[in-house]
Amino acid sequence: MKGFPNELRDILHLLENNPLKSFSELAKVLSVSTQTFSRRFEELKKKEIIYEVHSSLNPESLLLERYVVIFIVNSIIDIKKLELSCDLHPYTISRHRLFGSDYGLFAIFDIPAGSYNNLTTFFEILQQRDFCKKFFIYTSSKNRILHVNPLLDNIIDSEEFDIVGYFSQSVEDKQVENLGREFTSNSLEFHPIELLILRDITTNMRIPITELLKKYQNYLKLPSDKDAFYSLPRGFRPYLKEFFAEDRSENAIYLDFKKKYHSIVDNHIESYWLGVNRKYFEMFVRLLYIIHDVPKEEKLRLFTLLRTIRPPFYIYVEELGRDMLISISLPPYYLTKFAYYLRDNFEKFSVYLIDSFESNAMKYRFYVHNYDIINHKMRDDKEWMITEPIKSIKDDISKNMFRRVSSISG
Repeated sequence: MKGFPNELRDILHLLENNPLKSFSELAKVLSVSTQTFSRRFEELKKKEIIYEVHSSLNPESLLLERYVVIFIVNSIIDIKKLELSCDLHPYTISRHRLFGSDYGLFAIFDIPAGSYNNLTTFFEILQQRDFCKKFFIYTSSKNRILHVNPLLDNIIDSEEFDIVGYFSQSVEDKQVENLGREFTSNSLEFHPIELLILRDITTNMRIPITELLKKYQNYLKLPSDKDAFYSLPRGFRPYLKEFFAEDRSENAIYLDFKKKYHSIVDNHIESYWLGVNRKYFEMFVRLLYIIHDVPKEEKLRLFTLLRTIRPPFYIYVEELGRDMLISISLPPYYLTKFAYYLRDNFEKFSVYLIDSFESNAMKYRFYVHNYDIINHKMRDDKEWMITEPIKSIKDDISKNMFRRVSSISG
């Protein structure tokens, strides 16, 4: 992280490790006033060096199943069509372009349990329309871990990091066998207020509770015909009127809202991180590995290791049944050593270069329209998961429109 004044480096380091702490708490650590800390923070945001604090949701807590998909294409125009298809499908979580021996797209979908056939039918239609020549679907086993790229104490800050030694070391066998979070409830009852919270904290977890509360209250000041698809979804207004009813005291409303907010955070947020502009930091080429037929004991060891000793580089790992996904970002020197480690320890794996810059990579916020507020469930009908997305894709391609949504940056 070269080229930054010390005072900004200190702020970045604090925000990275304490992204949700208040400015007053962080200012005390640096022995500066809250106003000074806030001013420096805003300076970093104004220069687009940092963004908001983003979060990802635990799919199992929402009774969703995760699928990792690799699409292989023939041409760059096919990638654009696939990107549009991901943008318009209601259950896409993220997408990235892939390069290597094949070109394609790496996408993650969290879909309602039992709707796998609808998802595969959607992909088959894309394949029939020559958007891709083939695709591979991997089912998540609920075990995953993400370590974002550290801004300080990065692998480049050490004189020599023994990356092979790190991945080869043994760890104490004291972890439970299932490392994923378990959710046994079959019900999924959300108040529309909670759905709005889910939507907004995936974009910015630093937004104060009082600010969110005021935002939702202000929705009721707008004419009902101004209810927009991306602000107050249609059908939510009656529930908000009831929640903010005049016969409820401000304190009762606040306490109720605070309870709902913390319930969402405690039960559904899986990870969160400070969004940064990758152009300003030493964030290297990102590779995606799909390692096949990984022994159960080896998967347990790697997950335990990553949870016990945080590495000084970006890594995302997801267990995919008998296989395992590893996305990693390293300088060339260490990337070479890691490649030899994989070759020496695993018989078969696929490797791709990930393009994670600008609109070639997208992470989507929680899509409130997926939830059926009448039947208290995620929508899993064919109309929602197949027919409507395919129609929208066809319409947009006819208009030469290839980007429909904005990404969560960083």
